[in-house]
Amino acid sequence: MKRLLATLAILRPHNMLATGVCVACGYHLTGGGNYQAVLVPSLLTALVTGLGNLINDYYDADIDRVNRPRRPIPSGRLSAPYVRNVYWTGTVIITPLMIAMLPARLWLLMLGWEILLFLYAYRGKRVPLLGNLLISAIVSSAFVAGAMLTGHFKLVAFPVAFAFLLVMGRELVKGAEDIHGDRLAGASTLAVRLGAEKAVAWASLPLFLCVLAAPLPGLAQLYARPYTFVVELACVPGILLAVYVALRSPRTVALHRPSRILKLGMLFGIAAIALARM
Repeated sequence: MKRLLATLAILRPHNMLATGVCVACGYHLTGGGNYQAVLVPSLLTALVTGLGNLINDYYDADIDRVNRPRRPIPSGRLSAPYVRNVYWTGTVIITPLMIAMLPARLWLLMLGWEILLFLYAYRGKRVPLLGNLLISAIVSSAFVAGAMLTGHFKLVAFPVAFAFLLVMGRELVKGAEDIHGDRLAGASTLAVRLGAEKAVAWASLPLFLCVLAAPLPGLAQLYARPYTFVVELACVPGILLAVYVALRSPRTVALHRPSRILKLGMLFGIAAIALARM
C-alpha cells in the first residue's frame, strides 16, 4: 500500500487532472457537444502527463535530494529502477492504445508529447530556457488536442497563448526556487546562469502579459461573461499577487509561495476557459 501511495504521489494526479480538463475545455470551447467523444482523449492525456512526471523524477533524483527531499525517490519510498520500470511499462501500454483509439493527428500530437517529455527530463531542462519552452508548449497544446476533435481552432488560440505565458512564468519562478539543487547537479538553467533575482524578473514579463491579455476575449465578445468574471476576479489577482511576492522576496526559500499561487491561478484560468462558452 505504501508503494502504491508513493507511486500515486509521483504521478501527481492534480497535474494529470488539469491537463485532461484542458483537452475537454478545448473540445467544449470549439463547439463539441458529445462529451463521450472527449473522454478517452482526456484520459490518455492525463496518463501521458503522469508518465512524464515519472520519468522527470527518475532523472531528477539527485536534484530532488537537495530541492525536494520528501519526494518518493529521494525519501526512499520508491527506488529509481522501480520508477523507471513503471514509466516504460506504462509507455508500452498507453502508446498502442493512443494509436488504436484516436484519430491520426491526435495520437501523433500525443506521441510528440511523450517524446518531448522524455527529452525534457533527460536533457532539456538542463539547457537555459529550452526546458521551460518545452513544458510551456506541451501544457498549452492540450487545448489544441481538444480542438482537433472538432476541427475548429480559432477560439483556442487565446487559451493556448495564455497558458503558454502563464506556464512559462511559473517555470522560471520554479527554476529560481530550485537553483541550489540545479547548480549542484550541473543543470544550466536560467536561474543558475543569471541568479535567482534576475530569473524572477524575467518570469514577471510573461506573467504581466497574461494580466494584460486576460480581458481581451471578453472585450471582443468572443467569450461569455462568466469567463471575464472568473479570470478578472480570481486568475488575474492571483498572478499579480504571485509576481508581487516573488519580486519582493526573490530568495529561493520564499519562492515556493508564488509558485503555489501561480498553480492556483492556472486552475482558475482553466475554470474561466471552461465557462467561456455557455
